[in-house]
Amino acid sequence: MTDFSSTDQTPGAGQIFLDHVGWFIPDMDAASSAFGKLGFPLTPFTIHMNEQPDGTRVPSGTANRCAMIKRGYLEILTRVADVESAITQQMDDGLARYTGLHLVAFTVADTDAATERLRIAGFAPEPPIALRRPMPLDAGGEGTAAFSVIRLPSDAMAEGRVQVLSQDTPDIVWQPSVTADENGLDMLSGILICAADPVEAAARYERFTGREYSAMGDGFRIDLDRGHIVICSPADCCEILPGIEIPDLPFIAAVSIRSADMEATRSYLTARDVPVLSDDGDRLAVSPDAGMGAAFVFHSDGREPFSPL
Repeated sequence: MTDFSSTDQTPGAGQIFLDHVGWFIPDMDAASSAFGKLGFPLTPFTIHMNEQPDGTRVPSGTANRCAMIKRGYLEILTRVADVESAITQQMDDGLARYTGLHLVAFTVADTDAATERLRIAGFAPEPPIALRRPMPLDAGGEGTAAFSVIRLPSDAMAEGRVQVLSQDTPDIVWQPSVTADENGLDMLSGILICAADPVEAAARYERFTGREYSAMGDGFRIDLDRGHIVICSPADCCEILPGIEIPDLPFIAAVSIRSADMEATRSYLTARDVPVLSDDGDRLAVSPDAGMGAAFVFHSDGREPFSPL
């Protein structure tokens, strides 16, 4: 099982972390309100720019706001008008299936080495892209958040945009003023993927991450150096998240986040009438109605977030 005691923000040589997950949404205002109710302050609305070899920057076709956690973060993505690209087409295709989680991003220390490993594993990765976005600094002024992102062909992963990146400027990305604190949550710990063929999906993510999968009930689990992936059938998904509706397959059903103080987390949500699917003391599942189409599972340290109740 993953050691969730790690305090490192970025991975060391040979490590791979679950870095962030992303929502494809049609309405940024609605998403901002929903995430604010859950206790996530958001970064400013920012249009993504790809830096070209000559130093110029061009819009990628998407924009975001991010909910920063002390370890990891959540990304809310929407379309930019009048820009068409492979990325915007992928977003349109995802939204046609459902509003919710369509992006999973892993972080490594060396994107060149990761690109070669993915190529050998048969994924046909693109060369790393220099992604840039402005970020206000708590100390004043503005910095540039920099990422080197490895993307795959749009049809490589049925779940959506699954990518690997390096965090090149972590001190700029994680500004204390926009990092969640009041809700007691402190680390992105996992994702739950509901698949028609869990065996195929587990084998594919094993090749993608370079980490072996193991059986978890009737499903599978992949432990990373920080965070984990659970892959299950629709029937198991409904046991893990009672009352959830599955819009389409594959479906990234939930994200788990560790709480440093479950009582503080519970009190925060209760005061704001956030709807829950289940609560067994050290694990609380928030309804997708409050999570822009995805369930949140908040859990104490050491508690498995995606086991059936």
